[in-house]
Amino acid sequence: MSPASLKLAIPLLLAAGCGPALAAHLVIWMVGDDKTPRLMQPAVEAYRARHPDVTVEVRDVPWADAMTKYSAALASRRGPDLITGSTSYAISLGAKGALVDLNQAAPELARELERHANPGALAAIRRPDGALHGAPFDMHVQLQYYRSDLLREAPATWDGFITTAQALRAQGHGYAQQWGNTSWLGFYPYLRQAGGAVYDATCSRAVIDSPEAVRALTYYARLYRELNAPTDGWPDADGGLESGAYGLMQSGTWLLSRLDMTHKGLVGKWAAAPLPVGPTGKRTAVLGGTVLAVMRFSPNRALALDFMRSLYQPEITRRMAEAALQYGGMWLPSGRQDQIAALPLPHRQALLDQLADAEGPPPCPAWMRQDYIVTRAVQRVVLAGADPQAELSRAAAVMNRALAVQGKQP
Repeated sequence: MSPASLKLAIPLLLAAGCGPALAAHLVIWMVGDDKTPRLMQPAVEAYRARHPDVTVEVRDVPWADAMTKYSAALASRRGPDLITGSTSYAISLGAKGALVDLNQAAPELARELERHANPGALAAIRRPDGALHGAPFDMHVQLQYYRSDLLREAPATWDGFITTAQALRAQGHGYAQQWGNTSWLGFYPYLRQAGGAVYDATCSRAVIDSPEAVRALTYYARLYRELNAPTDGWPDADGGLESGAYGLMQSGTWLLSRLDMTHKGLVGKWAAAPLPVGPTGKRTAVLGGTVLAVMRFSPNRALALDFMRSLYQPEITRRMAEAALQYGGMWLPSGRQDQIAALPLPHRQALLDQLADAEGPPPCPAWMRQDYIVTRAVQRVVLAGADPQAELSRAAAVMNRALAVQGKQP
């Protein structure tokens, strides 16, 4: 356990008059680095005030090890009481019977989430059959960042974006995409803005080769062919924004709290805006983040669910978000989106506007096994100049063959 995790392991307290009997012990595994457990501190303190006889231990789990560790815990039926993980974990682990369905175990919490959670974050973890194996925990979304000393405002449409970026390039200022560059994630907003989808509504058929998807990929490729955008996985777009190499970029909302801190030359010279709208009139951005879930084998399920109820109280989620900002991080409560409006963030309205039109990855069990197929199609078009229709048709065929085989399995 990391030092940061040890600080969050609350000392064992004995209930008054109970003698040497051991108190209940909740264990939470959080994906991230050794600083991540600090996010949970306000929730742990609030829970301890209500349950002084319960200890809460928060451990960090590296992203690279998370699914392996969670699957091993499920197989052995030993491990944490609660976990965090990417939104796709709620779908994949829930399908394996690893997680508690909140609709059944805590219907009042599920109703609260319906009222206060970001709709896109909630949709990303709800299975097609309606099961809800967890709660939205935190989120990030894509935004446009631009040099406000070079542009009066951000481009508002697809065509306007190309025109603006070309004009900036003529002045020596390029464009870069940071989060999801040349992958399915970078392409996904354009897919949704064009009215396309990866799967049908029942997750039983891939529709990634629709005319809308082809239109989206054709446009996405223009960002690289016509604007000469960098194609490496994570270009230094924020550093380029400071130096002037880029006048316009797209990245995640975590930069709202970091740009002035890490790039002093940008202070007073940058702004943020929602993504441009596509052919459908929507500016849909991809919504990334994590989910909080209760492990089904937990012997402390009642306590774990009560911990979740405590965490989603507005004052607690707000304190968690404020605590993250104090140490230079950002935690946007996807389960209590109503608390974001009170956070001291620059360009907060741009964030709120984009969160109103944002979606997570497809909530389909097959997606974690098939996302690389879409990425491969995108990269063949972007990097090798392949035909969008041909590549997306090939991807859909591969995906549908796998779905057909899966559908025949008992």
